[in-house]
Amino acid sequence: MSYLENLTKRLREHEGVVNHMYLDTLGYVTAAIGHLLSSPAMAQALPFLNPDGSKASPEEISAEFWHVHALEKAHLPGYYAIRTKLRLTSEFMDELLGKDILANSPASLIPGFDSFPDPAKEALLDMSFQLGAHGLVSKFPHLMQAVKSRDWNFCALLCKRQGIQEWRNTSTSDLFRSAAAR
Repeated sequence: MSYLENLTKRLREHEGVVNHMYLDTLGYVTAAIGHLLSSPAMAQALPFLNPDGSKASPEEISAEFWHVHALEKAHLPGYYAIRTKLRLTSEFMDELLGKDILANSPASLIPGFDSFPDPAKEALLDMSFQLGAHGLVSKFPHLMQAVKSRDWNFCALLCKRQGIQEWRNTSTSDLFRSAAAR
């Protein structure tokens, strides 16, 4: 399996696959596989469907966005599922994930990225998926120095993100350790 296939599987597990709008742990409206919807317009750009399978109108999507925005944050997806009606298809969510991975790739910001061991690329892509490529580079300058030196063991110590589950940080550290073992 390629590192992109591994990453896709990892993100589906870590982010969850949620076919409706919900609030993430920080209170941001999100849908699909960790796809941030920072405004009603971003939500309207997605092909949400009504319960009868018809395409939701921009007004329906906007109303649902604001409804979800007003709910309590950080509940499990089921909490939001029973409070929403619009849904995305599985096929669309898979397509969107692929686009989001490419859009958040740090490859253009990290010299030599394409020559890194696959586990290191996967770890960096996982981090940039959550932080954005520029967020990864700007918020983790010491990690970026270790990446530049290709000191994957040191990267494993420096990749801890705030606001995510510890098991996810451990998983990312394990990827860097795996890169060091190659």
